[in-house]
Amino acid sequence: MQGRYNNEDCAIVQCKSVRATEAENIVDLEGEYQTLHLSQYFLDSFYERAKNYGVDDLPRMKWNISTAFIGKLTEKLPDAPGKDEPDSRSLVFSVFMVLPLLPSGALCREVKFSGSEEVGLNPDSLGCAVDAYAHHIAVDSMYEVVISDIQGIITPDRTIIFFDPQSHTAQGDSGYWDHGQSAITEFLKSHKCNKHCKALGLDTELPPFSNTNHKGPLHIGFED
Repeated sequence: MQGRYNNEDCAIVQCKSVRATEAENIVDLEGEYQTLHLSQYFLDSFYERAKNYGVDDLPRMKWNISTAFIGKLTEKLPDAPGKDEPDSRSLVFSVFMVLPLLPSGALCREVKFSGSEEVGLNPDSLGCAVDAYAHHIAVDSMYEVVISDIQGIITPDRTIIFFDPQSHTAQGDSGYWDHGQSAITEFLKSHKCNKHCKALGLDTELPPFSNTNHKGPLHIGFED
């Protein structure tokens, strides 16, 4: 639902009660929040890689997380309605996540660049940059993370504001959406390098997964 925080419009989100408990809602929100921050971390390192490789034709991209936080109600929620009664409560759990409200309107366009299990193979210039960003994530994390279900709003100035990502990790524990190492391997097999991948020196060969001892993401491919 839409709300206001610090005089700014925002979106207030939580799980649907028909498929989650209070505890599951907390786990899912924390997983989504962490995945958003991880996605922005890799986007920052993507631009750092571009700077070091002298690539200056990438679009402006960012994740919708600048003022995001997870909050908890200080007062008790109203009781749930009876079985055959409509539920008019604004919130059904005490814990919620607040996100910046995404831009909308006739001049904004929503685009899905990849699916939860489908690798992005976008033909246009913006999509090629997003595909290269997805490839960078795999390389920068030493092949322990891929970000999937990448979608965003393209604003009138052609900035892409991404939202609601999913992640697949070597540990398989980032959320219910995480399909683990098999999804990472499938990404690397299905991804098709484009001009940005090549200009950024991104790997084209599958890595030897069996001898990976890395614990967490690194900035790979450039030096300070």
